[in-house]
Amino acid sequence: MWSQSDQQSTDWPCAAGRFGTRGAAISDELLIKALQPLSTLQIGTQQPLLDSGGRAVASTNARTLEHGSNLLDRHEFDAIVLGSDIADGWPTVAYERLAEVAGSTPVLVQADVIGPMAVIKQRHDRSQDVIVAATAGPFLLKRLILAAILRSRALAADPGTQIG
Repeated sequence: MWSQSDQQSTDWPCAAGRFGTRGAAISDELLIKALQPLSTLQIGTQQPLLDSGGRAVASTNARTLEHGSNLLDRHEFDAIVLGSDIADGWPTVAYERLAEVAGSTPVLVQADVIGPMAVIKQRHDRSQDVIVAATAGPFLLKRLILAAILRSRALAADPGTQIG
């Protein structure tokens, strides 16, 4: 039987079908390459979450909701990341505004308190959005953004499909 250290050092699948950390990073890079061109808008976050590694991943950072809204009016993005470090408003107000203008673009919200964000998500019927605790690490955030983009593109390719 494989131990956890064996799984991580060799990237062999474990019983649940998961791979060690190194294998996951390789898979992320392959997914980013397959999804190119890729464009994200980050509002109120400190660091780019999708490191392009020199590839065609455009990550635009906006410190304010106003700047982010202006960018949304002029450009299309594959995903929007809303952090809790917004200079010109409360995160709940920012998410409410994004829910109104983002259309089918998925929004990943980092929230100190998830409850109010979940209410906004439900009120605006934003099933494509992801709300996660602000304490979530960059690896999880990267994975959630990629999953949201992949789901969005799959649904765009077959618009009649309904997912519950």
